[in-house]
Amino acid sequence: MAVTELERTELANRLVQAIGTEATETLMNCIIPEGRGQLATKDDLKVLESSLRSDFADFKGDMRSEFADFKGDIRMALAKQTRMYLTTLAGFMLTTWGALIVPAVV
Repeated sequence: MAVTELERTELANRLVQAIGTEATETLMNCIIPEGRGQLATKDDLKVLESSLRSDFADFKGDMRSEFADFKGDIRMALAKQTRMYLTTLAGFMLTTWGALIVPAVV
């Protein structure tokens, strides 16, 4: 339930009558120690939301770029690894077939 400014003023006036001006100010400062000027308004939150959305959009773009680079690096590493395995396999095949064929020919 939102409290209107009129209700706040009426409460403050009643407190002044009941406990005095200084005590009312002390009590109101205890309720909101930094003062009402320190509270965020809806406009403040909208500005913050806009700023955060912009920052996250930039971050998202940066992360996509980083992952695209990383994805390319992984593909290159996998291609290199595949070439190495195929070369090694071809070497084993040649050695094995050579060992089988040379005695049969001689």
